[in-house]
Amino acid sequence: MSVRGALLLVALSALASVRAAAQEEIFQNGNRLYQEGRYEEAVEAWQRVREAGFTSAAVHFNLGNAYFKLGRLGPAILEYERAGRIAPGDEDVAANLRLARSVTADDIEPLPRFWLLAAWDWWVDLLPLGALGWATAASWLLAGGGLVMLILARGPGSRRTGAVALTTAAGTTLLLGLNLAVRELGLGRPEEAVVMAVEVGVKSAPTEDPNLTIFNIHEGTVVQVERHSDAWAEIKLEDGRVGWVPATVFEAI
Repeated sequence: MSVRGALLLVALSALASVRAAAQEEIFQNGNRLYQEGRYEEAVEAWQRVREAGFTSAAVHFNLGNAYFKLGRLGPAILEYERAGRIAPGDEDVAANLRLARSVTADDIEPLPRFWLLAAWDWWVDLLPLGALGWATAASWLLAGGGLVMLILARGPGSRRTGAVALTTAAGTTLLLGLNLAVRELGLGRPEEAVVMAVEVGVKSAPTEDPNLTIFNIHEGTVVQVERHSDAWAEIKLEDGRVGWVPATVFEAI
């Protein structure tokens, strides 16, 4: 690397550190505003942090708390769901999400899930996203170390140890890397969204005809988006009911 390139790298690193410090200050200011009961201002602060690209489970969780205090169930549940995607298994996120969903107007009883799908979800959400990234990087480094041991081995015992280390680390890297790809790209996960409108009539077809309304759903209900058709979307509820709603009434998780 040239001297100019090295200086540019140092400058970019310093700039990133300054930007991160500035966003941390805004985040902490949002926390202070929330403690003072100034929830709208806290939301504005945390939204600025997110818009700057410094999102995290804590940012989404705090936004959910502020929206819940403001009585805005749709945005609150949306932010809790987003926090849960980043930090699955977080007890505070799960507890607040359960509370928020318990006060929605729709009482939906989820259908039992096939055990294989439940096991898949458990595996995908086994680690928080940040921890998963670090674990993948660490296992990759261990695999590299195992390869070096195998190359430099001078006896059968050393070669055997290197081969075992390489095989174990490579298998772990593959599993963790697959998990990371699934999480980052959303592979195998259906598109889900949260209803933002106070009340929505679900139709049997993508049309405004009120006679085709088959049931109503309300703000905060989590839906699975099956497909899109122009300005409409076919949704599926956790209890298996299916219908069409305008695509503007929900926001994707």
